Amino acid sequence: MVRDRKNQTIVVSGESGAGKTVSAKYIMRYFATVEDPNRPGKRKKGATGEVMSKTEEQILATNPIMEAFGNAKTTRNDNSSRFGKYIEIMFDKEIDIVGAKIRTYLLERSRLVYQPATERNYHIFYQLIAGASDEEKRELGLLPVEQYDYLNQGGDPIIPHVNDAAEFKLTREALGTIGVSEVTMARIWRVLAALLHLGNTKIEASRNSSLLLTTDPALVKACELLGVNAEEFAKWTTKKQLVMRNEKTISPLSQKQALVVRDSISKFIYSSLFDWLVEVINNGLAAEGVREKVKSFIGVLDIYGFEHFKRNSFEQFCINYANEKLQQEFNQHVFKLEQEEYAKEQINWAYIEFSDNRPCIELIEAKLGILSLLDEESRLPAGADETFVEKLHQNFTTGKPKGFPYQKPRFGKTSFTVCHYAVDVTYDSEGFIEKNRDTVPDEHLELLKASTNPFLTEVIQAATSLRDKVSCCSSILETGLMV
Repeated sequence: MVRDRKNQTIVVSGESGAGKTVSAKYIMRYFATVEDPNRPGKRKKGATGEVMSKTEEQILATNPIMEAFGNAKTTRNDNSSRFGKYIEIMFDKEIDIVGAKIRTYLLERSRLVYQPATERNYHIFYQLIAGASDEEKRELGLLPVEQYDYLNQGGDPIIPHVNDAAEFKLTREALGTIGVSEVTMARIWRVLAALLHLGNTKIEASRNSSLLLTTDPALVKACELLGVNAEEFAKWTTKKQLVMRNEKTISPLSQKQALVVRDSISKFIYSSLFDWLVEVINNGLAAEGVREKVKSFIGVLDIYGFEHFKRNSFEQFCINYANEKLQQEFNQHVFKLEQEEYAKEQINWAYIEFSDNRPCIELIEAKLGILSLLDEESRLPAGADETFVEKLHQNFTTGKPKGFPYQKPRFGKTSFTVCHYAVDVTYDSEGFIEKNRDTVPDEHLELLKASTNPFLTEVIQAATSLRDKVSCCSSILETGLMV
């Protein structure tokens, strides 16, 4: 950047558990502490005693915050990033860091409500329960981890050699460094605690409907913390309203449908809080006037690694699609263009063969590709995962050339296989339709917006406004092209 006066981007890639997040953290620490090569001795590492600038401290403080709210223990990694992150570190003409901006992609919303065996929910929940003061625990009604349905599914809440209480202290300090007040932190803890109580609400099944008692202690506490009416919340969790020809019809939901509604609301609130937090960080790191000073930047892209588990669902499909796009960029720039340059310069070298993954990308994103068929099925009132897979088999298993990157598994009617650049991955379609829809009923949305908790309404409004400006998929493709 200094030598050529050109902006740069560092892509940190690798499979899940390879160490991408740690590498990205070291890269950021290096930028905040390295001395200017043109002015030796100008800046020293913080460990030597020289104090870093406030901006540099704030940039480093984003790491524990984003890890607490966006990382979790998985079967591959005790501190796995469950979202993609692109951070732009901004420099002025003196090559001093003057600000930064973060963009995030594909937060794994489903982790909030479901975790496979041996895995955990997001670190922040375990940190809160372990590190909250006795007074905070009483006010928030916090219970042991084992008593929360949203936290105990993995059956292994302890990470060896990790002290969640100590980590919570670091998260608090980092939030303070970026300018979040103690009052606002307390409001964040209220929302997190409300989500845990919401996950404990008992939705019972009847013949053709479901029942959520307004006296359910977990519901009462969750609604108290969220500042919403418990009766209205229970009503629209177990019922849905249809508007046809200007007439409103209310019909009951089954227990399974009601649980989906409850979990969709929880995921919406958490992802809104996550988006709000990123916006707060950006406002602190790139305040008004900073942009005018920026002369160059270095970007650091740290996204999910390619994932292939025993059971692969919608989340792994999205993650691997993003990795396919990045792999295409690598092929184009690292292999194809570089080797063309070698040929022009008549350099003697052994040509590197590489496979073109364009067919796999087209399978996923073409006009009649997997994503298109998924959207089509999701728009149908009676859309189902099984029907979606049937359409995939009909479209991609007959009349295709040898080597086509789609296969129909020999066993099972609800799965399909995509031949990715890294490995063939079989996806279980269960939940694909609901996760792709991932909608919050209008009645619940209005209830949340009318909350008596001003912090919650601020979070919902800020996140809704942010999503109106940019779509997740277009942003991740934009980043791939920018790289």
